[in-house]
Amino acid sequence: MNESGHEEINPDPSRDERLVIEFVLGRCDEPDAEQIRRRLETDGGFAALHEGVGRAFSVLGCCRVPDPPEDLSDRTMARIKSARRTEALIAAAADEGRTSLPRFSFRELVALAAAAVVVVVVLVPSLRRANRLADRSNCAANVGAIGTAISHFANGNEDYLPAVPAGDEVWLGRKGRKYAGNSAALFLLIRNAYVAPDVFQCRAAGGQPFTVTEGMTDFPSPQSINYSYQYSLNVPLRRNLPKLLIAARRMAILADATPVFAGGKFHPDQLNNTVSKNHPDGGHNVLYLDIHVEWTNDCRVGVSGDNIWLVKGISRYSGKEKPASTTDTFLLPNPQR
Repeated sequence: MNESGHEEINPDPSRDERLVIEFVLGRCDEPDAEQIRRRLETDGGFAALHEGVGRAFSVLGCCRVPDPPEDLSDRTMARIKSARRTEALIAAAADEGRTSLPRFSFRELVALAAAAVVVVVVLVPSLRRANRLADRSNCAANVGAIGTAISHFANGNEDYLPAVPAGDEVWLGRKGRKYAGNSAALFLLIRNAYVAPDVFQCRAAGGQPFTVTEGMTDFPSPQSINYSYQYSLNVPLRRNLPKLLIAARRMAILADATPVFAGGKFHPDQLNNTVSKNHPDGGHNVLYLDIHVEWTNDCRVGVSGDNIWLVKGISRYSGKEKPASTTDTFLLPNPQR
């Protein structure tokens, strides 16, 4: 135990590696995660190990492996069964001088086919899983960078989080109808050089990079931002309010894109969907007001189990709705152009 009454993490290299990997993948329980966060602030070697593991997962994300056809294993086994006939044909062609193909014995063909099956059945799924974990880690790093930018913005704006005026405009658009872009609040972070544009694209969702041009006030397309942000129209959220100071650790303010308002439309069939569609392995990263990030497969992760996709008590939306209270998380959609 240390002086503050917390159990210390012993500096065992192999254990440290396991802890950091579990932490990066979001698999630690909260007590362990809190100890690791404290240690990252005070232990330079541990922080360097954390950075190295993060880079390793980013490198894995560069190794993109397409999903194999579902019948590839069956076709490979069929190839084994026809190996004797194939060998005879190759031998006959070689005897007639019409081919220079190498000759394989039946056992060699079986061994090659078996190796192909191993690649398909074992290695490809492992690489695919590694890709997804790397995408998850990359997304968590993006969300953390956005959180840091929000914190810096608030430091220079009397503790107010980014927000934009909207007047009487609604936040859910449709053809021929003006709407207020909630994502324009996050664009303030780019305009004021708190963060680079590329952190708003989740690699798992196939985000589209863009270049900031003069006069731009919002993200140019739904694909240019893959995250949804807390309702921030007209009345900005102030993080030093007593209720928010108490609830900061559970007050969600940003996450992977909401499934309820995808493409600028209200999808009532998604009201019971608990996860964002960004990640194929079924989960999403969530940013909280105290600027920590969590990976979860549920949407009921706000204050007192609040559903972060919806306004409390409302199941039909026209674009005029707003959070029911200061601590009611309501993550709005991407640009609707």
